[in-house]
Amino acid sequence: MSNTSLGQQIRRARKESGLTQSELAKGIVTSSMICQIENGKAFPSYTVLQSLSERLGRPIEFFVSDTDAHNRQRSTYSLAKALMAAASYEKAYALLKGIQTSGGTETDDLRLTLAECCQHLGKYDEAAAQLDEMLSAAINIGEKSRALSLTVRLGHVALAAGQHQLALYHWRKAQEMMPEATLDATERVRLWLAMGSTYYKLGFVSEAIPLFEQAYAEKDAELSFEEMGRLFLSLSLSHRENGDTSQAIECAEQAFAIFKSVRNADLSLEVKRSLAALAAEQGRHEEATALLIECRNAYSRTYDAHGLGLTMVETARSLHLQGRSEEAIAEVQSAITMLAADELEQAKAHLLLSNMRRERGEIPEAVHHCNIALQAYRKHGQSEHLMEALDLSVQLYDQWETYRAKKFGRSITA
Repeated sequence: MSNTSLGQQIRRARKESGLTQSELAKGIVTSSMICQIENGKAFPSYTVLQSLSERLGRPIEFFVSDTDAHNRQRSTYSLAKALMAAASYEKAYALLKGIQTSGGTETDDLRLTLAECCQHLGKYDEAAAQLDEMLSAAINIGEKSRALSLTVRLGHVALAAGQHQLALYHWRKAQEMMPEATLDATERVRLWLAMGSTYYKLGFVSEAIPLFEQAYAEKDAELSFEEMGRLFLSLSLSHRENGDTSQAIECAEQAFAIFKSVRNADLSLEVKRSLAALAAEQGRHEEATALLIECRNAYSRTYDAHGLGLTMVETARSLHLQGRSEEAIAEVQSAITMLAADELEQAKAHLLLSNMRRERGEIPEAVHHCNIALQAYRKHGQSEHLMEALDLSVQLYDQWETYRAKKFGRSITA
């Protein structure tokens, strides 16, 4: 980088002096050496640089100070990347902003790194602004593949910010660009996984499954074992939502084998919890209970309230399927407290509790929990889960008159 910068300075000074390369080189070096210096392929000695500066009528500091500045920037940039690798994002951010403010070189690399750092720090607007500027430049000069890559990254920033619909907007735009641009095979598979996971999170299972299957079809890309495990886990969850239990079990077992082999305890437990839910749905309650107890104990040992809460929800489902409604209700009520930091998972628990209360004829309580779920799904744009909650609310409305008649002895009208 410093050679190129010095060469650019010499070329600029030569042109401003009205000299050709041969005229500048005469008696000092060959003209081909000047060409190499200007193109950053050679670095002049101090003596040669001093002679060139005298012929160009510039002090040697004009060239050396700029080179030193670039060396400092290069060093600072390397340090910032090392800090990011160590997860010291605040310190890295300060260094990167300092380079940017001083007009550092390698602008695109700097902006990409700064955008990544901003994303880790939760500065999503700033990260998106960096990427947007680069995207506009790439589109203007016709760099289609770069524009595609930047569009995908914008989607990842939006996802990190919790803007699921915006993430899907960027990724759909990226899909439209693919016929005329190329994306690295690994990045393409990661895109399918991200899109599928986002559709699944929003409740659009039918849209998620083809994307997971596409990722699986292209799985020869250089994915990590953990990414492969997540792919099988995502397929399992999607097939389960779609009612395809056998496919769900097959994919879950694949995921569990992968996570166990790489000793990823957290994800192994996630798959184990999924396998327990599938076993319960098939009536294999002893197997489900044993798996859930293992998960529960593991999450308790690590004080993982979120994982424990999700396990308690699945335990409640299993108890409910066994007809042990009182135990199931107590379990899901405790789970709701554990899931306080995850509004969507909490909404699922409220919907489950609402249905349990409805089946017991406890209509006011059922309405209360159904309304909480409805509000959360509306807030987060969860269309399919919202429809599920609305279906339950219709059933509750139908049962309301019967409940009031029993409660008060007659039908009450407004």
